[in-house]
Amino acid sequence: MIFNALIGNHDAHVKNFSLLHANGTITLAPLYDALSTVLYPELTAKMAMKIGSKYKFSEVMGQHWDQFAMSAGLLKSQMRKGVLELAKLVPAAARRLQERADFINIPLIEKSLWLLKNAQDFKLIG
Repeated sequence: MIFNALIGNHDAHVKNFSLLHANGTITLAPLYDALSTVLYPELTAKMAMKIGSKYKFSEVMGQHWDQFAMSAGLLKSQMRKGVLELAKLVPAAARRLQERADFINIPLIEKSLWLLKNAQDFKLIG
């Protein structure tokens, strides 16, 4: 959920999340159908699933991640740690990807990086 919010995937539905059961262990299945819908202005800015009480990522603050954590049965501290970690890791990974020759000077990649930079500026823990 955090990753989808950071990349601007407003179309992340619960059907896009699965659990794998193997040898008595439950793990999150690999993510699929993850795209930055925010890059396409003709698509809705409303997220398919809310974070806390908010359907717009631009309105999400720390208290909303706390609400989300509580509704998911997680500790607030776990959620905040996850948000902060991904808010640092995702932009760095995007920059590394951008350095590959086949991604240089692609406007969509540039816009994605700009959006990720702005996502870091949200009050994620306030």
